[in-house]
Amino acid sequence: MKRGACVFGRYVAVAAAAVVAIAGCSAETEAEEPSSENTEEAISAATPILSPPIEHFKYGSIGADKLGVPLVIFKAIPLVCSDRLPPGSNPRVKPLAGFGFIYEPGHDLPIGFSKRRAPIVGTELIGNNCSVCHTSTVRASASSERTVYFGAPATRLDLESYQNFLFDCINDPSRFNTTTLNRAFDELGVRGLDRILAYKSSFMRAFLEDTKTKVESVVRDGPWGPGRDDAIGLSGAMLLGREFVPSIPAPVDFPAVWNQKLRQGHALHWDGAAGTAFERNVLVALGAGTPANGIPFESLNAVQGFLDTLPSPKYPFAIDQTLAAKGATLFQTHCNDCHGQSGSKLFAVTDISGLKTDPNRIDSVSQAGIDRMNSLSGYGWRFDRFKKTNGYLNSPLDGIWLRAPYLHNGSVPTLRDLLKPPAARPRTFYRGNDVYDTKNVGFVSNVASEGATRYTLFDAARAGNDNGGHYGPEYGGDLTEDEIDALLEYMKTL
Repeated sequence: MKRGACVFGRYVAVAAAAVVAIAGCSAETEAEEPSSENTEEAISAATPILSPPIEHFKYGSIGADKLGVPLVIFKAIPLVCSDRLPPGSNPRVKPLAGFGFIYEPGHDLPIGFSKRRAPIVGTELIGNNCSVCHTSTVRASASSERTVYFGAPATRLDLESYQNFLFDCINDPSRFNTTTLNRAFDELGVRGLDRILAYKSSFMRAFLEDTKTKVESVVRDGPWGPGRDDAIGLSGAMLLGREFVPSIPAPVDFPAVWNQKLRQGHALHWDGAAGTAFERNVLVALGAGTPANGIPFESLNAVQGFLDTLPSPKYPFAIDQTLAAKGATLFQTHCNDCHGQSGSKLFAVTDISGLKTDPNRIDSVSQAGIDRMNSLSGYGWRFDRFKKTNGYLNSPLDGIWLRAPYLHNGSVPTLRDLLKPPAARPRTFYRGNDVYDTKNVGFVSNVASEGATRYTLFDAARAGNDNGGHYGPEYGGDLTEDEIDALLEYMKTL
């Protein structure tokens, strides 16, 4: 599970929860803004554990729905601001699919959303969980059906675009107001107390003004694109304080989260800064909007238990086993030391001076920020194991075929490109496609659009996007084309 990915959601949630807390007031009555402490207490409730475990991973709560967005508002926003949805979106059927959210038959919410009925007022609240950033899809061709993979980086999920859609809609009084919400509620069949939420639209909008400013304070040099966010920038803006917002952009890819038992006792996150899975998971919950004194530990443990034993996905296409056998020997020589399960450097942090990949993710973390992180605490938890490093973590390559694009910032589209000299790697390519490129091992990255879907151009010239490093004889830089073919074939089996 990854920190920062949905951290802006905690403030959208608090604003919406504040509206719920005063929903019993008449539409004409002005109400005081409730304190976050009182709001947390008012709508906290027990967290159920869904069964089987995969259902809990997909739709179980990590606590973000304790201060969540009212479900009726969530369903109304695509109707109210339908013209702001991605091209080709249907505001009534899978309305958020254009942002990369994945819907399953029989569910009114995408994978990655949980529901909770608020005490007293009774309205349903929603929040995000871990699976929103860690569920992906693969197609064999543009005309093929999608296969869903759990624990995989959500390569199609464009959180930045979704965030902008929410803020632009809610902060626009000509679109998000009593009249437009009532019209949407009429269509949705919303009645009773839930309907009063429409009359608090101006309150929610005012509450979010500061939040929008904080999110926009995160330094960018172009769009993050699908499958990425600036986790450190968002954490600084939302959790630590504006003084901890880095002055440089540092977008990173969502990581894979399967086989977590293999990683027990080792450092986590791209830079190895997280000391324990417990602290990482609490940080994810906080970032998603869970109140500090309302962390549902049993629920988090259920998610962790599922991920501990979730295997990396098998490569779904044909593998030349003879060629893969040749590649196994090459992997042992060039890759095993850092990435093999018997490697002496596995789970070590390789210093940036030798690795030479983009340094922004490391440079965006200050010791002062780490100290501030380690000062955070709440009921049943406190942080004290985060640390500052100066490199990137050597991780196992289980399921590496499904973890494209590559490097921490997703700057290299395929494994074949990663084995090329940096000067020969694509400087621009398109992110967000889930059609698989079996020859080069990664996703198709040279297609700008598909029907109404427009993919996001990645530019390695932008700050934080450099695609250099991880090259030389020790990284397989002296392999022939035939040897590269063999190594790639073997890596499909991992």
